[in-house]
Amino acid sequence: MMSATAPVKITKSPKEVSKITPKVLDSDRIRGGYVLTHEHPTNPMAFGGNYAFTGKKGNYKNGVMENGYTADCGGCKAGKKCDHGEVKGSFTAAVGALGGDMGDHKSHMGPLHDSNSHARYATQWIKEAAQDKDDTKLKLMVAFAVESEAMCEQLYYANKGNGGPGGDGYACSHGDTVKSMDRQIDAIKDWAKANSSWMEIAYTAADARRIIKADKLAIVIGVESDYAFGAEDRTFDPVDRLNHYYDAGVRTFYLAHKVSSRLAGADIYRSKDEIGGKIIRATQAMAGCFYVDDAVANFPLKSDSGHKFCDNTCGDGGFKGGKLTDKCVKKYSDLSEVNYAAYFLGAGGGYFNGFKVYPKLPGFSGSAGSRMDHGVERNNLGLSNDGERVVREAMRKGMIVNIDHVSMRSRFDIDKISQDFDGYPMNALHNNPNAMLVANSTSKLKTPGPNEYDFDDSELELVRKTGGFFGVRVGPLDAKDYAKSGVSTNCPKTATETAKILAYLMDKGLTVGYSLDYATITEGVHSRTFENCGRSLGGQDHLHKYGSHIAEGLSHIGMMKYWHKELDAVGLKKSYTDKLRNDGPEAFVSMWESSEAKKRAGQQISRETQTTTPASDGKPRGAACTSKSQCKSNRCSWGVCADADECRDNGDCSSSQYCGDPIGGKATCKALKSQGQACTKKSQCATDRCSWGRCAAKDECQSNSDCNNNQYCGNPIGGKQTCKALKSKGEGCTKKHQCKSNQCSWGKCK
Repeated sequence: MMSATAPVKITKSPKEVSKITPKVLDSDRIRGGYVLTHEHPTNPMAFGGNYAFTGKKGNYKNGVMENGYTADCGGCKAGKKCDHGEVKGSFTAAVGALGGDMGDHKSHMGPLHDSNSHARYATQWIKEAAQDKDDTKLKLMVAFAVESEAMCEQLYYANKGNGGPGGDGYACSHGDTVKSMDRQIDAIKDWAKANSSWMEIAYTAADARRIIKADKLAIVIGVESDYAFGAEDRTFDPVDRLNHYYDAGVRTFYLAHKVSSRLAGADIYRSKDEIGGKIIRATQAMAGCFYVDDAVANFPLKSDSGHKFCDNTCGDGGFKGGKLTDKCVKKYSDLSEVNYAAYFLGAGGGYFNGFKVYPKLPGFSGSAGSRMDHGVERNNLGLSNDGERVVREAMRKGMIVNIDHVSMRSRFDIDKISQDFDGYPMNALHNNPNAMLVANSTSKLKTPGPNEYDFDDSELELVRKTGGFFGVRVGPLDAKDYAKSGVSTNCPKTATETAKILAYLMDKGLTVGYSLDYATITEGVHSRTFENCGRSLGGQDHLHKYGSHIAEGLSHIGMMKYWHKELDAVGLKKSYTDKLRNDGPEAFVSMWESSEAKKRAGQQISRETQTTTPASDGKPRGAACTSKSQCKSNRCSWGVCADADECRDNGDCSSSQYCGDPIGGKATCKALKSQGQACTKKSQCATDRCSWGRCAAKDECQSNSDCNNNQYCGNPIGGKQTCKALKSKGEGCTKKHQCKSNQCSWGKCK
């Protein structure tokens, strides 16, 4: 386990380590093209599954939008039910905290550079990028399944029933997003299979090299979620979860996402003065009450007046605001809209900073909380014992290790493990260099300065010295002048700034690719025309239009075919653009080959098991309690001490159980039911499907809402109803909902 007690010790020139890479014949080397290191093609399946607009009906297949510009969205109007983009709390639309089209927005032919509820990946666009000419061709893409419990809670209930990619939607998890990850992983594989003539999943570096040499797009699967390995109160071994993902085809992952996890401290994203910075600090505060307080450690979250948000009458996993009218909440969506605004947009920059009061959990060593370091708030937590074991297991499997989204301490902890594996490659798959970032706070500019999410030079060196790969987050930034780049003009948020950053990184000895990372609150580079500085720069603005449509910038993945032309137009020197057009795929695959070659160099360590022992003089069953530590049984449910096997919801039970719901008496954890057994809720069934009072097969349905957007629920005379593909014009029908056109006349789809 790595210690987080002492300050991080950094030297200007870390010791070089061996870069074992299998020899590659010159004839097998990949020439030309680029890599996209962090993409979310199944993004519309995440966050509840119904918030994203994916064009006309039937335009969403195998987890990915099929075609790009297919229809105007109808817009989302205040006070009316919208068919996409709704957010809990109208304040988010008013302040733009979640992007330009989350919440109320006008109808438009999307997406735009700041779209978030209009899908920005389409099979059509990706194919265009993958079949471009060789020097600007997309040759490898890392596709991440993505999820955020806090985002899901804000979007699922507001958009439920809209009939988007998720049909009736996908219910949010409570502290474990494995179902969402599995659903998206399966979709990515189905998508690749449906487009096998020009793409294929790469499970090894050799696969990637073979696929690219066959002139196909290589897809690498990853997972990115706050609770991909379960929340802090879970007790299962996270190495088992890593093995589960690996067996499903995952080859890279995140130890944490936006909040600290049971594996590692998260990077503290943005400053406390920015809206995004306040939101993420408040999210950490809520997560601490839900999953940390009393379950694994005390979470001393107090207001300025001394109100204790977690230590109240709500019981385990509860939170209560400071007003007399506030109610107990068990999840984000239970919070009132007034309190959403108060905590997420206000107090997150102050007393509601969850990172500041986050405790040292079992399995972690050293200090806890956060510290200020050169004007940047940083998380004191590094890797836990479980976190180190997961990293070691990933290295023993030859997986692609990336060090994004974790604290600076965690990154240096991973570096120590890397040295045990003969200098295992460490990668940053969507980041930027802090040394080049310029913070602007005006309403028009608003660009981030240095923060723990992006990399200091010492962290860049961890990537370089191990032969890792750097994916530049291609977003709206302002960069310092960098004369060596050849870019002499400053145009904030546009390609001029990213061009300077790319030159800086290459001069640091890094091989780079790109990351669009289109998932909810992320923007693309703006066009120079949109920012009104095109004339001063000269040259054609390649990012303002896509065909006849105004895009205002790098709005979707299809526009990557213009990216290198735009870098040329803003003046980036040819010595840099030559590398960008040629070095990425070979360098990425070589990094992966080096990872696989070193997988047996290091060893696993033993697990430190953590148990909670209730006090011997604890309260008996039925006595009032606010936490399980007060009870002899170590179980507090609905404000009273309960029996040890008693449960409140499925989150109290194992993955093979559900929480029983009797008419009277206590609810207990029971084994999931098999197909055919009696049920009242789908959560009681191993198949997660309860139909007509019996556990049903996964493909069985009661109504169209049980099926995908391009299916209907079959209606046989006998036997089970199943989800079937919508019928085309001329095919036989008995009801209009069986037809793609939603029109059935004289027994034929019209």
